[in-house]
Amino acid sequence: MTQIAITCGIYASPYRVIDALSALYQCTVYEDPVLIEQTGQAYDLKTDLIFKSIQCRQIPFDNFTHDRKKCLAALKVQISQNILNGPCLFSGILSHLIPASVSGIYRIMSATPMQVRRQRAMNIDHLSSQAATNAIARSDHREERFAAQLNLDSLWDPARHNMALEWEKVDAAAHDMTIEAVNQALEKIRSDIASSTKNADKIMHALDFNISARVDAALAGLGHHLIIESDSGHVLVTLDRKVMNLARAQKEIMDLAREVPGVKSVKTKIGPNFYKGGIVPNWDLTAPFRRKT
Repeated sequence: MTQIAITCGIYASPYRVIDALSALYQCTVYEDPVLIEQTGQAYDLKTDLIFKSIQCRQIPFDNFTHDRKKCLAALKVQISQNILNGPCLFSGILSHLIPASVSGIYRIMSATPMQVRRQRAMNIDHLSSQAATNAIARSDHREERFAAQLNLDSLWDPARHNMALEWEKVDAAAHDMTIEAVNQALEKIRSDIASSTKNADKIMHALDFNISARVDAALAGLGHHLIIESDSGHVLVTLDRKVMNLARAQKEIMDLAREVPGVKSVKTKIGPNFYKGGIVPNWDLTAPFRRKT
C-alpha cells in the first residue's frame, strides 16, 4: 500500500509529478485544503479555526477551550484514517503531522522556484507581481511557525525526506517541471518505493498512528502538553509540562484514553520538560523594607 507525502508551499505543488504518481500507484490525492475540509466536516470544526490552528494565529480564549490542540488532533485522526483507507498522496505541509515513527511514508521535498510560484499566483488569483511575492512570503512565514509548533527546526530539512525534486528545468508555458524532469524523478521514486519495507509493517504502523491520534483527540480538551505513542494498541502518554495536580491529571488521562477503541492498555510517565520552570519571579530582595507611617 503506497503512501507518498510531498512537502510544498503555497503555489508550489509539482502538479505533473503528482498526476504521474497518482496514476502510477492509483493514489487518492489529498492537498491541504482538502484535508482541512474533510476534518471540518467529520469533526464539526470550522475550517477557519483549523487554518488558525495550523498558522499559529491567535484563537480567542484558547487557554480555556484548547481549540488549537483539538484541531491539530482532529487533523491527525483524519490523515491516519486516509492512510488506512488505501494508497494516498499528501501534498502540502500537513503530512508533517505524521510522526517520524510511522514508516512506509515516502517523503518528497519540492523547493519550487520563486518565479514559478509567483507566476502561478498571478495567473490563478490575478495578483500583481508584488502582491504575489508578499502573499508567498506571508505563507512561508506561517509554515515556519507551524514547524516550530511541531518542534521541528524546518519543514524543509532534507534529512526528513527521501528525495528532493529537481527544478533545474522548468516548462515556462506550464509553470511546472518539464516532462523530462518528471520522468527522471518518477524513475527514482519508483525504484526507491520498490525496495522499501514490507506492507505488513506499514499497516501496523498506520494502525498505531490512528490509535495514538484518536487518543490525542480524546485528551485534547484537557489542555496538557502530551506526547502520545502506541505500540500495537498499548498506549504510553508522556506529560511533558508541569501540571498543578499530577495524580488527578494521570487519572483523567487514563480514564479517557481507555475509552478509545483499539486501546489495550494505558501507561503515563513524566517527560524531560515536566520539571522545567515556566515563569521565574523577579524578586528584588535588596530593596529596603519601609513601614508606612
